[in-house]
Amino acid sequence: MKKLFVLLLVALCSACAKDHSVPPANLVYLSVVREEDFDVYDIRYTSDVDALDLFGKGDREGIASAQLQCALGEDQDFSVGHFQRNSAYGLLERDQLNKDALRYNYVTSAFLRKTKSNGSSEGDLSVAQLNALLSNRTSVPCKVIITAYGYNAYYSNTLHIPTTDLLREINKPRSN
Repeated sequence: MKKLFVLLLVALCSACAKDHSVPPANLVYLSVVREEDFDVYDIRYTSDVDALDLFGKGDREGIASAQLQCALGEDQDFSVGHFQRNSAYGLLERDQLNKDALRYNYVTSAFLRKTKSNGSSEGDLSVAQLNALLSNRTSVPCKVIITAYGYNAYYSNTLHIPTTDLLREINKPRSN
């Protein structure tokens, strides 16, 4: 009986989630640069929607999670709760280096990781693994995904990172 009550409560609460009524953001790729001597990649892009202020209440107000996620493998399911085996992901941050009054500028410091189906990380992808995954592709699809309390998940339109730019940074010599 207790399980039935919990299931009913979850079903009712999920039906209560509101639509944010914000159209999907159109993202434009600017650049990707590997941070010196780290396996973190700074992805810069612009948006026609202020993704960190979806509700007009101030930066991150009511937002539980704001991230950029990229599909490094064939799995391009970006839905919340699904974990891609090979992906790049990181938090959505305002880009203080690139400011444009007509667009919203973001940077994501992304990790390129293998992930188990339960969401636990297996670790970084090696240079050889990344080259094998990306060598036959022209671009890597990415989406901004935002979850907020009481609202359905927000998904941007797809951003495409040119594989040549990403592979250039992956294969850039390290100083250590």
